Amino acid sequence: MRKIITKIILFAFLFVGSLGSLNAEEKNLKIIKLVNDEVITNFDLKQRIKLFSILNKIDINSVNIDQYAKELLSLMVNEKLQHEQMKKYNISINQDEINKYIKNAYLTNDINDINSLLINNDLEVNILYESIRIKIGWNELSGRLFYRTAKVDPIDLEDVLQQNPTLSREDINNLLIQRQIELRASKLLRDLRSEANIENR
Repeated sequence: MRKIITKIILFAFLFVGSLGSLNAEEKNLKIIKLVNDEVITNFDLKQRIKLFSILNKIDINSVNIDQYAKELLSLMVNEKLQHEQMKKYNISINQDEINKYIKNAYLTNDINDINSLLINNDLEVNILYESIRIKIGWNELSGRLFYRTAKVDPIDLEDVLQQNPTLSREDINNLLIQRQIELRASKLLRDLRSEANIENR
């Protein structure tokens, strides 16, 4: 009986201790940006900076951290707005599409290599997955919205063809259409930012 009581008391101490640790982490967690109804915390930003540093093999130090933090925070705001539009238009991206993107982008056939790299550096794997999911989803949405109305000027087509004789006419046509889609998608994102409620906290 004493052993059981001792175990219960020990468990209670450990549980209370873990709660104290959790509360300490919550106190350090601060909202730094509000994007409509979505929040970005200091933890989110730290994770993205670390992720960027590891995947791009860039040393983040006291000299460049402010610039990278500013750029990545802006990217995270864009992702919140893009994600809103994906939900609005019912765009969903499955894990197979994300895995395929990772394999092509990072030239690896084993997703576990990337997962291990992130886990070993105390990074949450889902941060990378979510970023890629939004990137793929935004590209798909842009195509849905702007592909049908995109038109290639024959003069532009001939100019690019002369500059790139190794490419086929069809390849150049697709390239110019893609550029138009990207330009319109960029304008849409700028409009979304100007209309959004974006607050510093």
